[in-house]
Amino acid sequence: MRDVINMLEAMERGCPPATQNIDLNLKNRKKAIDEYMYGPLDPNEPNEVYWAGIAKEWNMDDIEQAKSARCGNCAAFDISDRMLDCIARGIGSEPGSDPMSTIDAGTLGYCKFLKFKCAAKRTCTAWVEGGPIRQ
Repeated sequence: MRDVINMLEAMERGCPPATQNIDLNLKNRKKAIDEYMYGPLDPNEPNEVYWAGIAKEWNMDDIEQAKSARCGNCAAFDISDRMLDCIARGIGSEPGSDPMSTIDAGTLGYCKFLKFKCAAKRTCTAWVEGGPIRQ
């Protein structure tokens, strides 16, 4: 019942459904992985095979240049206060959760293109220069 109340309150604030519904968020993230090469799995590792694939997808010879295109600087990456509040409310619906710690740990934002909570250190082939969205 609390989940339904949280969803209704979030809708009133204009929160995207995937910020409030983990199943929808995971479904959209899976699509981003399968269709748009969202990754790498652990952005703190070298992931040279992943980055070589992204560079190839973007017709680049320079893997380091590909590595500079991250969700955190994508034009679709929304880290506005309003969106971070939506993400926090969705995470905070779990008892004992600390939503801001989770947001900070993953440097989370919301991908407005692919409709899921996204980590700033990752990327995908839908990346567009000019972000993030701050307001």
